[in-house]
Amino acid sequence: MMNSSDSQQQQQRLSDEELEKLDDFLGSDSTPEECLFPVEMLDGYMTALIVGPDVIEPDIWIPYIWDQENSEEPYFSSEAEEKTIRDLLVRHMNTIALQFNEDPEDFVPLYEQFGYSDEEERRIAIENWALGFSVGIELTHGSWNSFLEDEETAQLVLPMFILAKITDDFDDLSEDDIIGLEQLMPDLVVKIYYYWNQEA
Repeated sequence: MMNSSDSQQQQQRLSDEELEKLDDFLGSDSTPEECLFPVEMLDGYMTALIVGPDVIEPDIWIPYIWDQENSEEPYFSSEAEEKTIRDLLVRHMNTIALQFNEDPEDFVPLYEQFGYSDEEERRIAIENWALGFSVGIELTHGSWNSFLEDEETAQLVLPMFILAKITDDFDDLSEDDIIGLEQLMPDLVVKIYYYWNQEA
């Protein structure tokens, strides 16, 4: 049974050092080739699961991080490393959930919390985040079907698909169009959350 201090620890926001540690592991030779990396992609993935229609248990969403098709698993050097990485994953997921439970309007994706050396690096981070969000939808795709098939609600996720370059539309966009979609995306995530939580 988890006591209150354990529960508080599980909701502690990851420090920059912990995010870097998680990012290093995701991008290491210890993880399968299809692992969600970098950490911005992981953040997008987790955000889609939190704002989406289903409550997903860690035993389902964590393995999907490592490999989405072949169920390959990472190599951990020890049980301690495995526990550390799992704890970091669960804590990051919990802090996203807490944000939406307490104040959805103040949601800020991880790429907005980082500083990047140039605009190209930032744009790649946004692309990775959007791709991660798309992977999160894919995990529970059946539950999203009605949302994606409705022309009005599908517009809420279209910018993610475009910025992730899943569709062919990105190459036809002007610089202003791209910036517009990037600025729009966090607000659309909040609208998706309200849609599934019937609070709008």
